[in-house]
Amino acid sequence: MKKKKIILGSSSKFRKSLLKTLDIDFVCISPEIDESRLPEEGPRDMVLRLAIEKAKKISLLENNSLIISSDSCASCDGRILGKPLSEIKAVEHLEYISGKIIVFYTGICVLNSGLMDFKTDIAKYKIKIKKLSSKDILDYVKKHNPINSSAAFRYEVAKDILIEEFIDTENDISGLIGLPLKKLKVILDSYEL
Repeated sequence: MKKKKIILGSSSKFRKSLLKTLDIDFVCISPEIDESRLPEEGPRDMVLRLAIEKAKKISLLENNSLIISSDSCASCDGRILGKPLSEIKAVEHLEYISGKIIVFYTGICVLNSGLMDFKTDIAKYKIKIKKLSSKDILDYVKKHNPINSSAAFRYEVAKDILIEEFIDTENDISGLIGLPLKKLKVILDSYEL
């Protein structure tokens, strides 16, 4: 039986770096899908749907592959905060979450393109954000450019600057960076690579 090609459905250098730690051979393909939220869609449903859609898009081009995809978002007071995509929006996101509890969701999907079946999971993180001054926010945005991170929160640099307390954790911070490795490893082990 031919060994399955493993594809990471992402162009994120952070997700690529995380997946490398599992010591498996893989290639990256960016799925290029519309990541807009559907009306009335909650954060859990959204990250799972987008992770599945990314994998399915790549499966149109790749058969006999295991496709790994993920999507993340943040929610605060019932408001979904995606990637700000500009410094102005990043400042707005950080002003909004300052001193509040924020919940991060990262959905993952592993799709077997040969059989078109998939397995999914979600990592959830609840974090209390410090009360931030305008100067703290502007310095963070200028120094760390978090415009491509949900809620302008880049864990790898934000942990010491923004976090007051982890209220609830997965005991695996990799999902905050974009790919929950413990959950992913359980799914990959079920495929007996």
